[in-house]
Amino acid sequence: MGKLYQVRGIVLSTQDFQDNDRILNILTPSRGKIAAIAKGARKTTSSLRSGTQRLCLARFLLYEGKSLATVTQCQVEDFFGPVRENLGRLLTACYLTEIAEAATVSGQPSYGMFKLLKDSLSLLSVEEPFLIARAFEVKTLRLLGLAPRLSSCAVCGGALSWQGTVAVSPVAGGALCASCRGRYSPEYYLSQESLRTWEHLTKLRGENLHRLKLSTRCRGELEEVLPAYLEYYLEKKLKSRILLHL
Repeated sequence: MGKLYQVRGIVLSTQDFQDNDRILNILTPSRGKIAAIAKGARKTTSSLRSGTQRLCLARFLLYEGKSLATVTQCQVEDFFGPVRENLGRLLTACYLTEIAEAATVSGQPSYGMFKLLKDSLSLLSVEEPFLIARAFEVKTLRLLGLAPRLSSCAVCGGALSWQGTVAVSPVAGGALCASCRGRYSPEYYLSQESLRTWEHLTKLRGENLHRLKLSTRCRGELEEVLPAYLEYYLEKKLKSRILLHL
């Protein structure tokens, strides 16, 4: 027999089902991802309509099922309205939820990812979307235990050469010195400014992101390399990433 339980969660994605139903993927701190069906949620008169939309933070009362839980009640906490009013911020928010969905597992607690996503969505209304996205990528790697070694060679521990670009490899676990580079494909190349910005993003609080003043080159490198580095570990192409360039 199933049972009722309550969770707080963020709707990562939705899928229309049958005539009026909606299937949700919800990120919760205590249970990780939950797949649930909200019956009749697409009806204009449904009490579940607002709380079962993508990017909605709500408290859900769920009935446990064999494969899908059933949403019986939901109470909206935050709709992230300011984010929805700006296309760039909205597309960035969708990108963050796609990363969160790929980086979490059903049934496993995800306190860190839940907090990171909730805080990032809140900051999107006031901070620059580009910086929010880059910080989210870097901090997701840290949550997964995959933060790269960037201050010295990840393979031999030797000093990095700061002439030209520095190679960074997910296979090796970070930056590569001149002797080790070229042997750990795929390798990505970053300037000294980009490498140090990566390190700063790991530690910098979200509300202080605006303090970063980045060159055009640095922005271009980070926008190319950070998603690619993350995709390597997720073993998945992030479709929302393409929309950010429209």
